[in-house]
Amino acid sequence: MRVLARPQATAVAGPTVAAATGRPTGSTAAAGTACQPCSRVLRPRQPRRGCSLAAGSSLDEAAAAAAAASSERSAADAVQPAPSGSQAADFASQEDLTADYLQHCQQEYGKPGLVEFAAGAGGLPKAVLMHPSGARCELYLHGGVVASWRHADGREMLHLREGNAFDGVQPISGGVQIAWPQYGVGDLPTHGFLQDLHWSVVETAWREPGEVAEGSEQHALDWRPSISLYAETDEEWAEAWPHRFEALYTVSLEQPDPAEPSDQEFLRQASEQYQPWVQRQRAARAGGRKGAGAAGGRGEDERKPLMPSVLRCLLQVHNSDDKPMTFSTALRTHFATRDLATHSKFVKTLGLRGKYVLDYSQSPLAPRLGVEDGHYLHFGGLREQNSLYVDCGPQGDVLFCPGSPAHFKVHNKKGFSDIGVVHPAAVVPEEARHFVQLASARAVRQVTLQPGETWAGEMVLTAHDEYWPLPAWEMEESSGVPIPDQDPEQMPTLRRRSSQAEVSLLESQGIV
Repeated sequence: MRVLARPQATAVAGPTVAAATGRPTGSTAAAGTACQPCSRVLRPRQPRRGCSLAAGSSLDEAAAAAAAASSERSAADAVQPAPSGSQAADFASQEDLTADYLQHCQQEYGKPGLVEFAAGAGGLPKAVLMHPSGARCELYLHGGVVASWRHADGREMLHLREGNAFDGVQPISGGVQIAWPQYGVGDLPTHGFLQDLHWSVVETAWREPGEVAEGSEQHALDWRPSISLYAETDEEWAEAWPHRFEALYTVSLEQPDPAEPSDQEFLRQASEQYQPWVQRQRAARAGGRKGAGAAGGRGEDERKPLMPSVLRCLLQVHNSDDKPMTFSTALRTHFATRDLATHSKFVKTLGLRGKYVLDYSQSPLAPRLGVEDGHYLHFGGLREQNSLYVDCGPQGDVLFCPGSPAHFKVHNKKGFSDIGVVHPAAVVPEEARHFVQLASARAVRQVTLQPGETWAGEMVLTAHDEYWPLPAWEMEESSGVPIPDQDPEQMPTLRRRSSQAEVSLLESQGIV
């Protein structure tokens, strides 16, 4: 299977370098550019396979490149004995090795202001995608975990679990985690082992606004920085999972494409071209509303919603073995929420009504089958929630409100057909007050791949800086609609002046 088409491949060929953490990363070449042989190898503490992949190459080519890189490292290790005694003093410090590795990644894959590499917690290498709108996300190469996703105003939208070691061995819990080849409990460790592996960078990409997007006749309107990571069969898990595989994981940071006007809107715009008085009336009404808003304290100080931010995650798995393999998988997103102790009635999901649901809260191995009959799924108290909603395909979206006047849209674009909902209130009651986990999953109907076949699952998360459009029942009963915090610094100017005048009057009368 091919790597997702890229409007512009940006990284160039370079040496395969081992991180100071002891795990190598591959490099990539721009489309049409031949990969150069490795010119140096930093000796890792625990050699692992890396790879070099040209943009648009297949997973088979990635495996061949990984084997070649592994052979080169083995040869280098044979002529470079392990340092000991006085020789070890000649080697750069661990921090210098990390800095050198990150500098290499930045030179080969980076684009200042769009894609950058840095040392994260525990010194683990991470990639940072930055959108010109101000949104950004951070992706650790260990486990392929999206550990942070921030809106343009700097507000964090993901929750990172407490107690992470960031040692390059244990999985990083929280953010957006990959569960494969097992979602939930089973014969393997919970949620599988891809979250334990170190992933290799094989491609970074972005678009220049104004150029013609690949596969389309329209001009690109968004930068869309992205990064692709590669992992393959790991010897440590060969006994527990006796299948050869390759995985490609692509994460991109975007803004929604402009919505196309409906047929009614198109006809209205066309008719107004011959009715200029209609345009003048609409402009006059808009000016009147603006003036009335200013007079009532809703002028320029009223905060406008930020542009939506889109996090797109695509997981591709290829069966490179000579026998079929069956797996379940999920992309588990830990959404940060308001304190559920005070905002539980506002933290909820919408869009699951009428779905079959498997409830695992009582027994992870013997779920109870039911049907969701409520419009909303609420969170709060000490009630444990561990459910899997069936047949949540691309035809419908699930909305999640984190307790503030905002919402997320979870869209299973392809491959994923279930929605997992987890809230461990009984296990970690204090921490569970601040997050809810929703997962795009393929678990009820597991995937069986024949030799040579590839499966792809894509999840699209859209963060909106305003509450969802009110359904009919919320228009009648709006007590569950969250309201903004009444911070005096964010209150409209005239309303703030009115409050200050009332305080001054009370002070003059000796009341306060």
